[in-house]
Amino acid sequence: MKKSVNLRITSTQYIENLKPSGEAFRRELELEDSMEILTEGTMYSRNNATYITYEELEALGTEDIRTLFKLEDGSIRIRKYTRNEDEEGMDMTLKPGILNITRYQVPMMPSVNLEVYTNKLEDNLDEDGYGKVSVDYKIKFDKFFSRRNILEIEVMPS
Repeated sequence: MKKSVNLRITSTQYIENLKPSGEAFRRELELEDSMEILTEGTMYSRNNATYITYEELEALGTEDIRTLFKLEDGSIRIRKYTRNEDEEGMDMTLKPGILNITRYQVPMMPSVNLEVYTNKLEDNLDEDGYGKVSVDYKIKFDKFFSRRNILEIEVMPS
């Protein structure tokens, strides 16, 4: 059964730096960007998977895009659908310890291949589907761009 939910979606992006530490190096995260979205969405379960969907906001310049999160078997699949047939959207699956290559459509640019490595996924949704999902992953594009991201999805009653 589908139900309306309130969502708080936080995406934080970091630059990973290697800093000398004795004879080795340690990773240090430097905050680059953070964004929080408060919106309404829909949640439902089907075939042992939990689905969360919402419409992107016009204020962010991403109207006409629907986002779907699918939680299943210790992974999260993130799909972005667009109404424009010329744009590919995005489809990536994040599972700890797995490296995936996905195509991503950047607005006003050709699509690009991204390497995505998932460090950690925490699914703390209760039996009613409320709570928080957090995923820590690294995105690499070409040899020049590499960022660490933490995505948090908080699901609350509407």
